[in-house]
Amino acid sequence: KLFTNMKVMSQTNCTITGKYFMWIRVATSQDAVQFNGAYTFFEGENVEKFYFEDDTSKKLEEDGFLEEMWEKFDALFDWGDCDFFDSQKCSKFREWLIEKLNSNYDKSLTPIYLKMLDFAEKAIKFNTGIVFDF
Repeated sequence: KLFTNMKVMSQTNCTITGKYFMWIRVATSQDAVQFNGAYTFFEGENVEKFYFEDDTSKKLEEDGFLEEMWEKFDALFDWGDCDFFDSQKCSKFREWLIEKLNSNYDKSLTPIYLKMLDFAEKAIKFNTGIVFDF
C-alpha cells in the first residue's frame, strides 16, 4: 500500500525505483481510492503511475513548480514529502497547467506538464484524485 505519508512513500519510492526521485499517481476508479483515517492512498489495478528522474525534478523546481503549488494550491509537499489533490483541487490544477503550457516556461518540461494535465483530467473524470511524491 502506498500511503501519502512522506516517510512510507519516500522509503518505498527509493527502494522500488532506485534512480527515480519523484512520482505522481492517479486513480481511475473509486475502488482504488482508500482512506485509513489519516492518509489517502491508492491501491489496486486502477492506478496509473508516472515516475520522474532527479534531473527532471530539479528542472521543475527551477521552473517554480513547487513555489506555485504552495502559493496557489496550499500544497503540503516539498522534496521528500507527499500530498493528495482531490478531484476539486485537480480542476484548479488543470486550469493552472493549461495556463502554464501557454506561458513562458522551460519547454523541456512540456511532456511532464502534459502528463500532469492528463492525470488531472482523469482525476476529474473519475472523481478520484492525484497523489504526488517528491
